[in-house]
Amino acid sequence: MAKAKKSTKKFQSKNLKHTIEQRKKVQNYNKLHNKGKKKNGPAPVEDKRDKEIFEDMDVEEFFDADTEVPASKSKKSKNESEDEDSSSESDAELHEQDLKDLENDDPEFYSYLKENDKELLDFKPVNPLEAMSDDEEEEEEDQVEDAEPEAEEPEKEGQTVQVTNEMVQHWDAVLKSKEPTIKTLKTLVIAFKAAVNTGSSETYKYSVTDEKVFHKLMFLALQQLPLSVQKLVPYKISSHGTRNLPSNKKVAQISTILKSHAGSLILLLNDITNTETATLVLKSVQELLPYYVSHRKLLKEMMNAVVNVWSSAEDVETQIAAFAFLNNSSREYPKAILELVLKTSYSSFIKKCRQTNIHTMPMINFQKNSAVELFGVDQTLGFQVGFEYIRQLAIHLRNSVNNVTKDSYKAIYNWQYCHSLDFWSRMISVHCNPEVELTNKKESALRQLIYPLVQVTLGAIKLLPTAQFFPLRFYLIRSLIRLTQNTGVYIPLFPLLGEVLNSSALTKAPKQVHLQALQFDLVVKAGKQYLGTRVYQDGLIEQVVELVSEFFVLYCKNIAFPELITPAVIFLKRYIKKSKNVRLVKSLSVLLEKLNANAKYIEKARANVEFGPNNRVEVNVFLREVEWQQTPLGGYVHVQREVKEAREKALREAAQSDADNVSDSDASEQLDVASADESE
Repeated sequence: MAKAKKSTKKFQSKNLKHTIEQRKKVQNYNKLHNKGKKKNGPAPVEDKRDKEIFEDMDVEEFFDADTEVPASKSKKSKNESEDEDSSSESDAELHEQDLKDLENDDPEFYSYLKENDKELLDFKPVNPLEAMSDDEEEEEEDQVEDAEPEAEEPEKEGQTVQVTNEMVQHWDAVLKSKEPTIKTLKTLVIAFKAAVNTGSSETYKYSVTDEKVFHKLMFLALQQLPLSVQKLVPYKISSHGTRNLPSNKKVAQISTILKSHAGSLILLLNDITNTETATLVLKSVQELLPYYVSHRKLLKEMMNAVVNVWSSAEDVETQIAAFAFLNNSSREYPKAILELVLKTSYSSFIKKCRQTNIHTMPMINFQKNSAVELFGVDQTLGFQVGFEYIRQLAIHLRNSVNNVTKDSYKAIYNWQYCHSLDFWSRMISVHCNPEVELTNKKESALRQLIYPLVQVTLGAIKLLPTAQFFPLRFYLIRSLIRLTQNTGVYIPLFPLLGEVLNSSALTKAPKQVHLQALQFDLVVKAGKQYLGTRVYQDGLIEQVVELVSEFFVLYCKNIAFPELITPAVIFLKRYIKKSKNVRLVKSLSVLLEKLNANAKYIEKARANVEFGPNNRVEVNVFLREVEWQQTPLGGYVHVQREVKEAREKALREAAQSDADNVSDSDASEQLDVASADESE
């Protein structure tokens, strides 16, 4: 349907109802008039031409936009077209003549109308469009202009308004008053938008060149603007702590202004350079969040910007501020924000963890641990999102197994895939802990993800069982050990470590090559120069002994520990007898001794129990009052952890000092170049 003209809208709003009422009166009059003429005159003749022209047309259709009156079959003469303007006058004269004829022909009926319906006799047809006065037209135009938002026209050169300190102070005073004006809010948003876009090719109404004015304007737009908005439209806080907006005209007006303001906030989030700015912007967005919740597209852009700060900021404090915003927003509006935050944060984390080294690993671990908290806001939704991504990992693994090519394994054997499995291990470990479930008095919905995750992880470990990818195997075994420790689910991991002991990397005599010790925690693939060397073999021995002890120490207080270690003890005894590697035999002998000592400790403790294996309650509380470090195997593992932690600390300090030396050398080189330029 075509757009209605302005005159049509005016007529519909002001005169349509009155015209319809008058038309009904005319129809009533005609009916009564025709009844009177039935007695004294012939029946009226139906105007077929009008019937053809206006057949099946109602009032709304007639007054619809750009509706043309159908042309009659008989052509109009020039004189008829010229006399159209005087048609209303002739209709009025004809109406008066009809009333005079009625008075002469049927005086009884005329007197009846005079007594009962005097208004009908006094009725005078009026053209409704002519009835609109000039004042009414001006008033209507003003209302339309007020209702329409002002279009921001591009400013010509020389018409840009320079923002001064006095202008900012005036805006500040208005916003701090009891009743801030919407006009001031809009002006501030436009000026702030011009300030944050300084340097762009676009032309804005305002410009900010003074640095002090810029800082004052930023604090005013980020701190005072949200407070002023709350004065105009106070929030309604629900019983769940959610801020809801009332429904009135001011909300719609302010929402339009804040939608324009959101572009400036997103631009600031994408250009954050320090923690103070990040905290200021995030706090401002948090205050204005109720206005953006209903705008899905805008909300998605804003959350993407915050997640980008959380995943890529170099400062840990900035990352913490971004995570606090994501956590608070997800808990306040879980239905609108949580799923978006979960998917966006996980995807961003996977993209950022492609490069893993001693410098990026702390940041990656922070992202894992913080994202784990987000998945615990709504565990049902967390299960749905987690199942979807674990299923994707399983599909990648299936494709690598079924479509065997030269490089098919690369889709699995990379840091992104390993970090993904490790992240889900951490997430399930935190939220499926038996103690946490006992406190909540219900089993976690995320517990159903344990089995598919374990199957995918085991499949990834066994995909390519070569010595070059033993670091990846150790990394994923640690992930499964964490899962077993926190969920109480038993996963048989010793056979995976036994395969390493039987590999040629430990059974063959090593080569003596001077290489730096390999950091197994920071690589998934050992370089070819390490294969068959003494350095790599010593590292494998250390890793195997550590992981075997870490796995069995999980059950060092279990009443069934002697039976649990029996297959491993038999395997280790046979291996020690056959192996010719002195260092390996020595390390495994110490481990075997601790396992047997712990088994005797458990046998001695359970010799006095009076319950059977079917009494699960007593079995679970066996040696609960004893600390795990007090057991023979626990004490051994505790010492090994302290030694490893001291060694890793020394490596981190050495890496940090090397990085500082490199930066100092770069700075000195720059100073030398600068001094050379000055001398020239």
